[in-house]
Amino acid sequence: MTAPIPSTLLLLDPTDPDGESSLQLLDEQDQHVILVVLLSGPTSRALRDFARAEEIDMATAGWQYLERVADRLDLAPDRLLAMTDNGPSAAVALADIAVTTHLHRVLLPASVDRYEPGLADMLSRCTDAPILTAAHAGVR
Repeated sequence: MTAPIPSTLLLLDPTDPDGESSLQLLDEQDQHVILVVLLSGPTSRALRDFARAEEIDMATAGWQYLERVADRLDLAPDRLLAMTDNGPSAAVALADIAVTTHLHRVLLPASVDRYEPGLADMLSRCTDAPILTAAHAGVR
């Protein structure tokens, strides 16, 4: 039996101009990608505004956003998992995934340092996978 392909866990922040900067960190070594967008907290403000304007619920707004992001990526459908999370914070959402998934690495947008400082340090206690924040990698 072959071992599962490790996943790259990638957080998106549709509210912030640099909230998709984590996408720029993807490379050919990222064989399976898990996209995560939060439906609560400060990173969901743009989704809430969009949901109100379109008269749809937050879950639908989140899925529509993820579909647009997934369409821009050049990944086969079996290499991509998109998910929303309604948790209280990115730390809780990503920690839950990190402890249950074999990870290659975790990619965080530059905006994470503003809305949830210390997230990378907290995640390092949940996984041995490298955690890279776009701002620290020089991506904006």
